[in-house]
Amino acid sequence: MSIKSFFEFSTKAETLAWLRERVTKCNIPDLCHFTIAEWNIDKSRLVDTIVQRFGQKRVIVRSSAMGEDGNLSAMAGAFLSIPHIDVMDRDSFQHAVEAVMKSYNSVLNTQDQKNQILIQHMISDVSMSGVVFTQDLNTGAPYYVINYDDETGRTDTVTAGTENSNRTLLVHRNAVDDLKSERFRALLFAVQEIEKVTGHDSLDIEFAVDQRNQVYLFQVRQITTKPNWNRGITLKINDVIERMKYFVKGHHRIIPGLYGSKSIFGEMSDWNPAEMIGTAPRPLSLSLYRYLITDYAWREARRQMGYFEPRGTRLMAALSGKPYIDVRLSFNSFLPHDLDPEICTKLVNAWLDRLSVHKELHDKIEFEVAITALTFDFDLLVEKQIPGILSDKEKRLYKEALFNLTNNLLIRKVAPIDAELEKIRLLAYRRLNLIRLCKNPDLTVVSGLLEDCVKFGTIPFSILARHAFIAASFIRSLFQRGILGEEEANLFRKSIRTIAGDLVNDVNRFLAGTIDVSKFMETYGHLRPGTYDILSRRYDQREDLLQGISRLPAQLDFQRDFSFSPSQLKRTEELLSEFGYNITPEQLISYMKDAIAAREYAKFVFTKNISDALEIIVAWGEGIGLSREELSYLNIEDILNTLNVSQGRTLEQYLRNLFQCGKEAHEVTLAVRLPYLIESPEDISIVPLFLNKPNFITQKIVRAPFVFLDKANGNIPEMTGKIVLIESADPGFDWIFSRSILGLVTKFGGANSHMAIRCAEFGLPAAIGCGEQIFDRILHFSAVELNCSEKRIEPVVV
Repeated sequence: MSIKSFFEFSTKAETLAWLRERVTKCNIPDLCHFTIAEWNIDKSRLVDTIVQRFGQKRVIVRSSAMGEDGNLSAMAGAFLSIPHIDVMDRDSFQHAVEAVMKSYNSVLNTQDQKNQILIQHMISDVSMSGVVFTQDLNTGAPYYVINYDDETGRTDTVTAGTENSNRTLLVHRNAVDDLKSERFRALLFAVQEIEKVTGHDSLDIEFAVDQRNQVYLFQVRQITTKPNWNRGITLKINDVIERMKYFVKGHHRIIPGLYGSKSIFGEMSDWNPAEMIGTAPRPLSLSLYRYLITDYAWREARRQMGYFEPRGTRLMAALSGKPYIDVRLSFNSFLPHDLDPEICTKLVNAWLDRLSVHKELHDKIEFEVAITALTFDFDLLVEKQIPGILSDKEKRLYKEALFNLTNNLLIRKVAPIDAELEKIRLLAYRRLNLIRLCKNPDLTVVSGLLEDCVKFGTIPFSILARHAFIAASFIRSLFQRGILGEEEANLFRKSIRTIAGDLVNDVNRFLAGTIDVSKFMETYGHLRPGTYDILSRRYDQREDLLQGISRLPAQLDFQRDFSFSPSQLKRTEELLSEFGYNITPEQLISYMKDAIAAREYAKFVFTKNISDALEIIVAWGEGIGLSREELSYLNIEDILNTLNVSQGRTLEQYLRNLFQCGKEAHEVTLAVRLPYLIESPEDISIVPLFLNKPNFITQKIVRAPFVFLDKANGNIPEMTGKIVLIESADPGFDWIFSRSILGLVTKFGGANSHMAIRCAEFGLPAAIGCGEQIFDRILHFSAVELNCSEKRIEPVVV
């Protein structure tokens, strides 16, 4: 068992033995190893040697196969490890060794006599264990990626993937000294020493840390995805991280005209860009979303409804191409416009502080952080969300201001639902007139479609979406005040008919032969799973969309018979009177139903303008030699500017240069890792990935294999009897409800997202917005258990 004087990767056991003599900042537990050949020749002698060496200590019997830690491939977790073995129990020890040997045969289909068995002292008193990758696995971006478990006290949960207690922390390689956690500092100082000793900075390291922050090393191997990396990405990421830190620092202050002392940036806070365009959208998707919604429409809509308008501001920031909402702006726009400035300052700072402490609420700010309307649980919300912030007088003034705002909306005096729907209908009429004029691909028509979309589409939609949030808040308050039980609240939501229900009914009509494909596509053909994504195919571009459906899915229950009981109506009337609202319970119920349905219809209509604009851009691009792929890397401003700005040798060459710049920038967007919430410049380089709390729909429990769908939407897979997994909650995925699916899981999406409303309407069990960690972990398994009654989602093997 000689030890090499210079380093080269070998078996797990030999690498650890070499390092054990050379590292000082971590401990490699006492070890010995032997080959299968040596075991077969004289197992009794080997057992004697190991008993003598380890005595009363517990050991772990580990694999150390010849090909397990190769330069180009690894078999992480492929072989058996058996912990907590008492070597004094010779039979148990021998059985453990032979079980590990047998696992070689099951994986490699051979039992190479040179394969080794590694015996190590078993570590106890573990506070944290896991795996460190010293570069990002997918891109080679310069991050230490730490996957860890600090809950179970075990050392194998991350590598085995058997627990939902795993966390992830990403640390930019230049930011280790900025870490405040002693245990993570100790871990990464040990990792840096290993990099220095081995002369390699692309390592996969298995570790544990005990209660005294002593680091233990269990395995070191090279990262095998290295040949796929972009070699020049490190310098680019280092540069953009510094620029992003400067940007965030510039918002960590009081800004004239805004309430609140700092900004917090969130991926899914208000307008949920991660849900609609993803966390790393291409430039055309990002710029369209900004142009149509977050540059102006969002605040103009709230101004028209009686909220405070943070004038001149843009809601969404692009941090290295990643979309983030400035939550301070959101909180400002949730204030009644006539509220006392001192109260406004207190409220915004209190909401920011609550979000800072409860980061898990980053996708629930309109229900769990801010108070945006006067609902029947106002006093409960004040006590829970802003305790001790307002004096009695300030609370009374705030309540009065919320009453005036909410009452004007409920009695349909301000921004009435019907008036906004009329604008949406006007948008549809104007779109048809524009399309009729478009004999050839013409960017003037695109400009007209998008301009109309803002004026008659996204501004009215923003108003209707706010009405829908207020409606949802009233439903929640009826539950909080004990008028509706949880199941009754679900039944009430289910009784609200939306455009998704119309779609499924029309699928049924198609199956019955009462409408044909062309008629169906005339209504729904513009939809696409990525509303703002030029690469996502429309429904009318999919020949397989209506194929393979033999009947209406059995789980879609269209009974619409829920109604409030006389006692519930009476108690609701009492609450309305208590809060000063001069409307009947029936009028409140009508408002809630109208608001939720109107929001869904408005989105359905205004997305036709977007979809048509994208297809005209495609045809125009083809005329000058640019593909969809190339167009996706341009900003919408780049495209529309060609109407009145002449640049470059040729238009194609000018735009192709912009495309190349956009593509290179997007490569950095994909490689940069950022957290869900950004509070300070340090959050740019030290990135914890939180475990989300999904929004569960219904009280049902389902357990089934899953099918994953992405926006690229290739051939439609068989979905009958399966749970569907999608990243975003875009309503362009509505076609899935025409299949006999058992449930839905989304990575992104909020409690009042479009998919949440649809699943409530259909009574379909769902976990909306489960987050990156839970979602990506599920993908490594073959099935999922969705337990909505206990609010659990677990991967399973079937």
